[in-house]
Amino acid sequence: MSYNTFALFYDRLTENADYKVRSDYISNFFSRYGNGGNRVLDLACGTGTLCSLFNKKGYNVTGVDLSPDMLTVAKAKCPDSQFICADISDFNVNEKFDFCTCTLDSINHLDDINAVKKCFLSVYNCLDSGGIFVFDVNTIYKHNEILAENTFVFDEDDFFLSWDNEALGNNRVRILLDFFIFNGKNYDRFSEDFVETAYSVDELISALNDFEIIGIYDEFSENAHKADSERIYFVCRRK
Repeated sequence: MSYNTFALFYDRLTENADYKVRSDYISNFFSRYGNGGNRVLDLACGTGTLCSLFNKKGYNVTGVDLSPDMLTVAKAKCPDSQFICADISDFNVNEKFDFCTCTLDSINHLDDINAVKKCFLSVYNCLDSGGIFVFDVNTIYKHNEILAENTFVFDEDDFFLSWDNEALGNNRVRILLDFFIFNGKNYDRFSEDFVETAYSVDELISALNDFEIIGIYDEFSENAHKADSERIYFVCRRK
């Protein structure tokens, strides 16, 4: 998926993502468990909002994303940061980082557990000794009980979006986006779609065999994840 239309409206559609809360939550783990460095690699950085907030906290941030359209927005938002167009399941960088993040269910966009393992190996290879990896995932509960077969609608002054979810089985959901964008006289339609896969905690723990798992938490807390958790965070250290 190119996200070319999605990129134009991504920031408006994710206004409820609590980026400031998210950056504070993650940087707290950096401070408590990190090696004292300040180099952050943000995987699937999208339009760079989290990169910008980490920059303001004094971190030196590099972003990675597969979408050139998303990265165009990110570069304008964070002109002093470096951005790399690459697939998070198989990337190489020519430097080491103290921290790596991957948020807002980007791991769920990987097709299968083998792709997840490749991503985690790439993260391991780019982290310095004692480097911290923080990522979140949408849970199987969320896929089956919240997303599957439900439709969400965004009705704005200049566009209308129908967000349809189709359960595919095996904890996979196809997300179909239909944009209707006002051109001054009428509406132009643009459609995009992608698939998310939910992974069990046990699958993810097994895929993290090169890491020490510091904690697995319900979102924005240090409470253990529950059966009805919708998003959970993993905090890990490179062995």
